[in-house]
Amino acid sequence: MLRGEGVSCCPVSATPCPAAADPIAAHIQEFAAGHGVYGHELDALWTGLRERGLDSPGLAFAAWAETSVVLGGLLTPILTNCPDLATVLADLERFHPLFDRDRLVVTTLGSSTSVTLQTQAGGPAATDTVDACFALLCRLVARLTATLARPVIVVLRRAQPQGRADREAYRGIYGSVPVAFGQPADRCVFAVDTLSTPVPAADPVVRSLLRPYAERQTSRRGDRQARPWSTAVSELMAAGQTRLPDVARTLMVSTRTLQLRLNAEEQTFAALLDAAQHDTALSLLARPDLPITSIAGTAGFATPSAFARAVRRWTGMTPSQYRTSVLSGKGAGREREA
Repeated sequence: MLRGEGVSCCPVSATPCPAAADPIAAHIQEFAAGHGVYGHELDALWTGLRERGLDSPGLAFAAWAETSVVLGGLLTPILTNCPDLATVLADLERFHPLFDRDRLVVTTLGSSTSVTLQTQAGGPAATDTVDACFALLCRLVARLTATLARPVIVVLRRAQPQGRADREAYRGIYGSVPVAFGQPADRCVFAVDTLSTPVPAADPVVRSLLRPYAERQTSRRGDRQARPWSTAVSELMAAGQTRLPDVARTLMVSTRTLQLRLNAEEQTFAALLDAAQHDTALSLLARPDLPITSIAGTAGFATPSAFARAVRRWTGMTPSQYRTSVLSGKGAGREREA
């Protein structure tokens, strides 16, 4: 809705972004205001920016933002003084609540380490927010490692961009890093062997002095507050725990108690496992460098035939057919409901 020279964003149901508690949201509001879009709801700001002609507002925001300013005064020197990329990602995951309402989750499966962005409830973040997050992450990693480290692939839920300007925006952000669209989950994927890439200018003494204060601030922000059981289970599944007894043991409850807690949230272990395997398997199939035969075990399937049956159930295609469709840009829209 247009109001004077700007767009007023006041939807009934959207993700709130109070500037005082969310520095990232404050910067998005500032960016949006520069384009004549005003409001306090993050989803509506992205919508307003699209109405103003920005096809990829998340990428445009990342290109506008100065990474060190967006991350905030405390986190920037901590990350700058991490010894290597693995520590950078770990500290980003730990201290992400200091500057953003959403949750950054880092998981390692086989030879890949994936970064995902989730809402506080554990669901996927808005696609434009993911665009901004992954673009800023890639800029940060390139800056800290002197461009020695980069993702091996970025997979996104959003549909394949149709406009030339939109496609150029992604190429401008990711360069030669392949981007797969229309995927079941958003993941920025790094090869495990790149995690040892050093941060040349790091000073471990500075980091050791700042981390205790950051820990206290994070605790005050409620980072350890209880979350839904289904969210905790899904995170363990994404990290490779796919057996009910193992997950229950990690969460320090009996298998029966865990099943009851999930039932209370209208969830089941089997459904969560299917969703986790669905996201992991199809995301890995989007990577042409991974042999299909190795993906079954990584995704938690006992046999390749069980993996093939699941992929056919999800997509109507064999694993190799699905990979071909994704790499040719025709995978979006053919996937069935799990």
